[in-house]
Amino acid sequence: MRRSLWITASLGTLVLGLISCLPVASAAVSQRIEVSDVADERRALVATADETRTFTWWLPTDADSYVLPIAAGIEVDSDDTEMMGLLERRSPWHLKELPVLGARYGDRMLVAIAPWPHYADLVFEGGNVGVEFRFPKDRNNVTPCELVVQWVEPDPIAPARAFRAWRDEAEDIGGLGRLRSLTQKIDEFQKVDRLLGAPHFYLWGPAMFSKHDVPRSKWVPLAKALNGASESSFRGKLRAQFSDEQRSALAELAGSDWPANYLLPLVAGGMEAALRSRDLANLPATATDAEVVSKNRDAIAKDLESFVRNKNRWGDGLSTVLLDELKGAGIEHAVLTLSDLYGAAVRPDVSAHAEELEYLIGPYDSYHSVHSPDAGPDDTWETAQFDEHAFVAGRVVKEAGRRQGGFKGRGYHFSPEAAWPYVQDRVGRVLSNNGYSSWFIDCDATAECFDDYNPLHPATRVDDMNVRRDRLRWLEKEKQLVVGSEGGSSLYTDVIHFGHGVHTPYIGHLFKGFRDREGEFYLGRHWPPDMPEQSFKAINAPQELLSPYFDPSVRVPLYQAAVGDELVTTHHWSFDSLKFSNIKGTRALLEILYRVPPMYHLNRESWETRKGAILHHVAFWSPLHAAVAEAPLVRFERLSEDGLVQRATYATREGDVVVTVNFGEKRWKAYPEQSATVVGVDALEGEVYRVFGD
Repeated sequence: MRRSLWITASLGTLVLGLISCLPVASAAVSQRIEVSDVADERRALVATADETRTFTWWLPTDADSYVLPIAAGIEVDSDDTEMMGLLERRSPWHLKELPVLGARYGDRMLVAIAPWPHYADLVFEGGNVGVEFRFPKDRNNVTPCELVVQWVEPDPIAPARAFRAWRDEAEDIGGLGRLRSLTQKIDEFQKVDRLLGAPHFYLWGPAMFSKHDVPRSKWVPLAKALNGASESSFRGKLRAQFSDEQRSALAELAGSDWPANYLLPLVAGGMEAALRSRDLANLPATATDAEVVSKNRDAIAKDLESFVRNKNRWGDGLSTVLLDELKGAGIEHAVLTLSDLYGAAVRPDVSAHAEELEYLIGPYDSYHSVHSPDAGPDDTWETAQFDEHAFVAGRVVKEAGRRQGGFKGRGYHFSPEAAWPYVQDRVGRVLSNNGYSSWFIDCDATAECFDDYNPLHPATRVDDMNVRRDRLRWLEKEKQLVVGSEGGSSLYTDVIHFGHGVHTPYIGHLFKGFRDREGEFYLGRHWPPDMPEQSFKAINAPQELLSPYFDPSVRVPLYQAAVGDELVTTHHWSFDSLKFSNIKGTRALLEILYRVPPMYHLNRESWETRKGAILHHVAFWSPLHAAVAEAPLVRFERLSEDGLVQRATYATREGDVVVTVNFGEKRWKAYPEQSATVVGVDALEGEVYRVFGD
């Protein structure tokens, strides 16, 4: 085991003469790391913030380039004034996703690791690059202002290798977890292997009865049969479960010659309400939700047999029909996440069928916000609804008693300690109705944690994080679920299996045109509910955001080389693989080179228009990912002078797998433009991947 050399520093004191003080105009404490202070073996630099509650370690001056944990990894020349200016304008950048960076000086690279990134940010100021620690009131120095530094070879993924070695070898790795590989996770829980080669889908349209469940020619006859039924008949009782709006739509449909599209969701919604009704079949109050739905489904299917499709095929995105379409098209593994919690959905048949097909399926859940139970439907959402006690006693409070507003400023952020009994109740209740195999929790693995000054559950960010880690671990160990979360912070890689939001993070706040309803870059409305524009509408990515997020000339697989064999991570759901039309080829090639699962929004209707692009990509990507998902990424090379022909090497148990991608618009040697090739995977030998549509 390699020893660490400890160096301590405080304002005005230079211990061992190793750290010099950088004069700054502000009151913040800061010190410059000098080149002579760094050695080939690891050294830990530890400082203490003073009454300003800040401390910044500045990297040595005159670096040639930087490798930074932004957009899952970028390499920026120090003389690239445009990119360095952008980094400074958007400074600070959080370090919690991957707390390691590199700075190249000639033929060597300085690596800096932040073992306690909870209060740390990456900062840029006047050409200086540093790591700033900033603490709130009464939390000063709750974690060390510590960096671990050493010299390594000048390789874009050398910081990742150093980070891996440190986590494996060092006795003290601060607030981070030990490396727990995908292979280990699979050995401990076999279902995790379903992530290998699996594209990720968000399923829309959770209805137990949908507009697809009546042949188009039968909608008007069905409406007439229901609308004209006597109140005492079964059909009359079924109609009584409709809302006023749904009954009005039913009457209009019954008087029509042909079914208008806008009426069908309303009438189908009435059928859905009837499925949930305890009154329809006179069921006792003791009947479970699953029993209610099952009995009602049987009764409706029998009475309306001449109008409706087979009851086992009812539903939209959450249906056995769509699952069979995916499997029949050759998608062997898939991660299916509902587009919301849909706690009232009762579809154990769909979950059971997903299990038969060896697909993972589960809801999107969240405990990040808590809203008033009295909030109107336009001011709240399902996952933020608990009860009055949770709303009053569970809220996170800032210092001096200020409110910690929830997502979009609504309600409050929810203390994870206070949320714990609600987690247990909700997960148990939803699982009892559906038997899901996976569970996705919003926000947790972004490592957005809070300092809570509420006397009912005071917490530092470290405390907050540990409670979140515990609930994620509980989902796997106690509930036997494959666990996903937003993000993929290295503070959580050992307790989750997959993450959404690493390789395309949420960037909706960075460009105001995304919110301009009249502009070409508008992300789209949250409507219609079963196929919202925001998830299904394709737009061009604005020029202002192409770099660094989608620019292969600056992107490097830093995150993937550091932790990519510990979990599977992909895009944020707001920006799936088909969202940006003008860069879909670049993103597809990045998915192949970096072994990043493609993500798609889907329901039964959109499958017909999206399946061509999906199947083209998955046919090449899936066998590659199955081969390299568990392997470390050991080498990354830029082969062409323009840097657009790149190669990644994965060290699998069967030998190296080499992936070569040409992002350029011109052929380079044996590699066609916008193409990918693989050596080391039998199924792909001799195959050349070309971007769909080319």
